[in-house]
Amino acid sequence: MIGAEARSAEAEITSGASLRMGRSTRGRITLSETKKYRTWTVQQKLEIVLAGLRGDRSVAEVCREHRISENLYYAWREKLLEGGAERLAGKEERTELAELRKRVRELERTLGRKTYELEILGNGFRAWE
Repeated sequence: MIGAEARSAEAEITSGASLRMGRSTRGRITLSETKKYRTWTVQQKLEIVLAGLRGDRSVAEVCREHRISENLYYAWREKLLEGGAERLAGKEERTELAELRKRVRELERTLGRKTYELEILGNGFRAWE
C-alpha cells in the first residue's frame, strides 16, 4: 500500500497538475498557498514590551506566554524606545528634524516640476519631428 501511495504522489509531482492548479493535495502546501500571520494592535505590542521591561519575568517567559519570538519582542522594544527618544528630544533636535522634513518636501516638489517639464519638452519635440 505504501508503494502505491508513493507512486501516486510521484505521478502527481511529475505531472505537475496539482502544483499548477495551486491546490493542496493530501495536506501538502503548494507554492500558491500563503501562511497567515497574526496581527497585533499597538496596545497589545505595548503591553507585551512593558511586561518584558518590568523585570518580574524574563523576556523569554513573556515571549513564550504570547507565542512570539524574542527577535520580534526586541524589534518592538527598539521601536518603542526610538519613539520615546524622539518625543523626549530637546527643542533644538525637533526643529532640526522639522527643517529636514521641510527641505525634503521642497526637493520632492522641485523634482516633480522638472519631471513634468521634461515630459512637456519631450512631447513637443516628438510633435516637431
